[in-house]
Amino acid sequence: WCVSTHSDSMEIRCLPVFFILFLGVSTAVSKDALVNEYFDKTIIDEETALSQSDFDLARLRIRAKREAGLNDAQEEIDDSSMYNADRFEGDIANNGLTSKTVRGFVGDEPVVSTPGVMRNAVRQSYLKWPSGRIPYTISTQYSSISRQRIAEAIDDYSANTCIKFEPKGARDSDYVHITPDDGCYSLVGKNGGRQVLSLGDGCIQKGIIVHELMHTVGFFHEQSRADRDDYVTINWMNVENGLQDQFDKYSLTMIDHLGTAYDYGSIMHYAKTAFSKNGKPTITPKKDGVTIGQRRGFSTNDLYKINKLYACPASTQGGPPSSSSASSMTTTTPSPRTQVLSKCKDKRSDCLFLARNGHCDSTFSSRFMLNNCPASCRACDDSSSEVCADARSWCGRWASTGMCSSPIFNDYMSANCRASCGFC
Repeated sequence: WCVSTHSDSMEIRCLPVFFILFLGVSTAVSKDALVNEYFDKTIIDEETALSQSDFDLARLRIRAKREAGLNDAQEEIDDSSMYNADRFEGDIANNGLTSKTVRGFVGDEPVVSTPGVMRNAVRQSYLKWPSGRIPYTISTQYSSISRQRIAEAIDDYSANTCIKFEPKGARDSDYVHITPDDGCYSLVGKNGGRQVLSLGDGCIQKGIIVHELMHTVGFFHEQSRADRDDYVTINWMNVENGLQDQFDKYSLTMIDHLGTAYDYGSIMHYAKTAFSKNGKPTITPKKDGVTIGQRRGFSTNDLYKINKLYACPASTQGGPPSSSSASSMTTTTPSPRTQVLSKCKDKRSDCLFLARNGHCDSTFSSRFMLNNCPASCRACDDSSSEVCADARSWCGRWASTGMCSSPIFNDYMSANCRASCGFC
């Protein structure tokens, strides 16, 4: 085709060959960008929900890591996908929200169409999710690995707060759709209708997922606090040109700190190189030896503020942590695990699973476990009392179908689902 003495003919005849080669290369590159171990964007993005199997596999993964002597603190987490220059504070996607409109958004100036926030959290009641229930759907494009990581993050909310992420029902018009769109982003609070939470490339890490879900619950970033300059230094010379407004702070008329100290350890804090133009720190803590931008899980202050905002029962007794260092995930002493109980019985069918995954000793969930799973945590006044608990998280569902009395399944249910079946 290209062997021709006529230059015009050669050009015309070579074009189809070049075009085919170009198209083949483009298709390969495009497919690599659309498919990886976390999602497959060649599949139609339809709405579904996490299954019980997703949660069970997530818990098994946690157990396997623990048995192998691994923990989240040992993992290096790259959160660079959270810092998108085109979005407010990198990963907040509320429509029309910028550094110029945020004062109206948080109620510091009169505003007609844009709702507001305070306390690093939504102020208007209609921006909070009623009763802490957040209906959700999840994209069919996610792989099993991604579904497990998302389930693990949701489990953390269930174990430590009264926030309930539940599959969207037929009557739910306001809900969150979790999908691998473009990087990591979320809307703050309940905005009405279908609102997207993106967990795309670089976002399938439990800590990043917890962070984005906390935006959905109703929280902004920690370093936006009015008092932040008492605790951190912004190194303006290292900030990308034109992105200085990503480090704005907001006055006390806009943000109520809920009586909490500045939280270096908050999962909602920027990392030290956020929006850096040269790889050098843009934020430096004024306190020696502290780390900012951790993406392992909730700090004590994070949990206090969520539970305070949603008035979770018996979750904020004793007040907030007294200092910024009290939010460390590893320095707070767990609540005592023993108390005199007149009736020692688990209240949840998944207590044994939670206990086996270390929640009885967790800084953040020990009080919840003491109140709801005393038998599985062996927190009864009589240490020799029999533990009446299910060994499988799906026992309640199976018991409701009559499997406890089925001759075929009776032996299995007696061994694994004693609490749900009333065998103890």
